[in-house]
Amino acid sequence: MLTQETQFDQTRNLVVAKPGADHLTGQSMAELTDALGERMRYDNATLFVIDMSGVTFMDSAGIGALVTFLQDLEHVRGRIGVAGCQPNVEFLFKVTRLDAAITLFDDVEEATDEWL
Repeated sequence: MLTQETQFDQTRNLVVAKPGADHLTGQSMAELTDALGERMRYDNATLFVIDMSGVTFMDSAGIGALVTFLQDLEHVRGRIGVAGCQPNVEFLFKVTRLDAAITLFDDVEEATDEWL
């Protein structure tokens, strides 16, 4: 169960999640990816976008939780993207080279236009 307020919006097989917290830790990202995994299993979602526009910090354990979810997505040939990253969060994706596996979008609109 999510301890932080997160908004979810699903259109067909695309889920957009907007975390309510400005800091994402390993724990909060694990809770978020667990909730996304439930949508994958029960709602046939295969495309996921995390709206990071309000997130100013994410720790390395948060990256680990995303990598674990990315591995789960391989089983359904799913994809994950992040939208609206603040510069320091975007830097984390690039320095870890996770931007090669997770699509970075400028905003949610760009993600939905491309994936729907």
